[in-house]
Amino acid sequence: MFPLSRRAALGSLASLPLLVRWNPAKAAPAKFEPKPELVEAAKKEGEMVLYTAAFPEVMQDTITTFNKRFPFVRVRMVRASGGQLITRVQSESAAGKLEADVLDHSDRGQTKAIEDLFLDYAPPNAKDYMPETLVSPKLWPTITAAWAIAWNPEVVKNPPKSWMDLTKPEYGNGQIGQVIAPSGGTTWTRIMFERQVLGEDYWAKQAATKPKLYPSGAPLSDAVVRGEVGIAPLLLNIVYPKMQAGAPIQAVYAPEGIPINPYGSGIPKSARHPNAARLWMDWNLSEEGQADSITAQGNMTSLKTPPINPPLFDPKTEKLWNSNFAQYQSLHDAWLADWNKAYGYRQ
Repeated sequence: MFPLSRRAALGSLASLPLLVRWNPAKAAPAKFEPKPELVEAAKKEGEMVLYTAAFPEVMQDTITTFNKRFPFVRVRMVRASGGQLITRVQSESAAGKLEADVLDHSDRGQTKAIEDLFLDYAPPNAKDYMPETLVSPKLWPTITAAWAIAWNPEVVKNPPKSWMDLTKPEYGNGQIGQVIAPSGGTTWTRIMFERQVLGEDYWAKQAATKPKLYPSGAPLSDAVVRGEVGIAPLLLNIVYPKMQAGAPIQAVYAPEGIPINPYGSGIPKSARHPNAARLWMDWNLSEEGQADSITAQGNMTSLKTPPINPPLFDPKTEKLWNSNFAQYQSLHDAWLADWNKAYGYRQ
């Protein structure tokens, strides 16, 4: 049970704007038209270095699409897990050797903590973004990842349809896989959602099914495809490309809510290719870039009006859930410790 002070903190949640509401989707996304002088400056630079915590397959797809429009910018990707990437940025910056022209990160709390390293930046369509998804005027949600429930239809004949279904005994004995809560910002978002929306006892009920624990979503999604586990909460952007490729994996959004995780991406002050970096950011945050993120990867968007309807999403029956950022920061350590205890996980 929560101590009284923590109960009091949770009691205030009802007044916070945690549900994200979109305007109806547009008929078609607007084509991104950058300023000619930005294009010319990016051409002269010819390249940029992208530090990212996103799945490499997801980001490579984005790079490929970007280069169809702007083939003159070679994007060199450096991928690392969230904590490792922040540590690298901090150590390189302290030594005056930061290579990144763009930092693309899933944990807004970690990028917010180092926001003084970033340039002042806003995309041309800044006013079109939902303010509740922004944590700094320097950091922008190039990706808005969303949590779904995935399963292997060759293994699971009666798939779950809701988050609460994942507590049913029929899915016990290791049929469910879980990404460990300390894995990063996206998982922490889902963990917050479970406790705040599904109930204080949700973890205990879910842990009773004896789920198999995985270090991240990539190996867990592969385990679902191979049938090593039948069911797993997963970000749709790691599941959707596999679905499109015909792999034995399906997914559904749950009616209790869809936890979304807006990224915090920015341009460091030390960027050696600032114009190429700005072109990359502007395109990613444009309607065209966000439409590609939705159609190719199955992401959501932090735009007030989605450029197209996201796959699998029914606005009539499903709702997005965005964490309150102050609590995203303040509850983190204590709640991860509680999750570790509930699931018997030791770091």
